Amino acid sequence: MSQLRGKSSIMSGDDTRVRGAPVGGPYAYRCPQCRTTSEPMETKPAARAEGHEHRRLFHGGHHPDGEEVIRVEYAPKGWSDMEPWERALSVAVILALAIGLMIKLG
Repeated sequence: MSQLRGKSSIMSGDDTRVRGAPVGGPYAYRCPQCRTTSEPMETKPAARAEGHEHRRLFHGGHHPDGEEVIRVEYAPKGWSDMEPWERALSVAVILALAIGLMIKLG
């Protein structure tokens, strides 16, 4: 009943992380038994180390069936996902462009 590797999306409730993306970081450790996915890490070895620590803490060092290191992909940020300083900077850039356009055309 397993899905083909690289063809399924992660079922952790976070649809921003997608399996099957191009080669390269970031990576995450996925434990199907706990139904958890680690935070993204820049390298595969870092994600493997996270998996080793997870197995040691939660599974007595045993390897859960189906565990894997996956490549994750970030979703673009929306307005509500931005930090306050990012929103302020975005508004400042838009205002500067609008004022510049008004001066040029006016």
